[in-house]
Amino acid sequence: MMIASGKGGVGKTTLAAALGICFAKRGLRALVLDADVGLRNMDLMLGMQDKVLYELTDCVNRRCTLDDALIPHPKYPLLHLLSAGQDARPKDFVRKDLSRTLKTLRPRYDMLIIDAPAGVGRGIKNFIGLADRFLLVATPDDICLRDTEKTARILSEEGREHPGLVLNRYDWRLARSGVIPMPEPLALAMDMPLLGVVPQDDSVYRAMLAGSALLDSAAPQVKEEIEGLADRLQGLPTRIEAPQEKLADKLRRLFAKEAVRP
Repeated sequence: MMIASGKGGVGKTTLAAALGICFAKRGLRALVLDADVGLRNMDLMLGMQDKVLYELTDCVNRRCTLDDALIPHPKYPLLHLLSAGQDARPKDFVRKDLSRTLKTLRPRYDMLIIDAPAGVGRGIKNFIGLADRFLLVATPDDICLRDTEKTARILSEEGREHPGLVLNRYDWRLARSGVIPMPEPLALAMDMPLLGVVPQDDSVYRAMLAGSALLDSAAPQVKEEIEGLADRLQGLPTRIEAPQEKLADKLRRLFAKEAVRP
């Protein structure tokens, strides 16, 4: 499956890394392919920045074998990382070479996650025809949602399966106050199936600064939603439910409504 986004900075790579670890912890053989050519950062997200010696571009140019470029995670051995190329350019890759590589990899893994570059440039178009499922990660703001709709339209025009939507950094307090739309009506308006709603939480940023895996150090509500997303991707019936509103937040919201009444 390919995880993409209409714009950068929405947490797409963080989510791809978390899903890779989640699947590996479940006993599944998982591969995360960092397809952001020239802007590699999945190795940092997984704490493997000192382990990348060879990349996909080295395989394509026959400077190493595919096994040389597949790097096992030090803590979760069922999880492997393959980077496209830090010094490569999107035009350095030919669809035929990428197709042959993924055809070789598919039988070896239960879950193959392609972390696509943001936007709709050549980098993502190189991989569009190679994935059989697409997730678009978005934050619930108008700018990001417009770019997400455009990306979904391009994927559909390419004849691919309609992508699923994952809302990231979703602030339920703003939703309950009417500042941002609720997840289900938002996904319905965008004509995209809603696959996950990852809540806004400072623990995610702290985990990134500490260089630790998200599932090891994020807040329980973040872990729970990522686990739920993994369930849905595996075809397990898991509902998306809003977290219980804290009493203090509920009272604050109610008093705010009373204050604005004429």
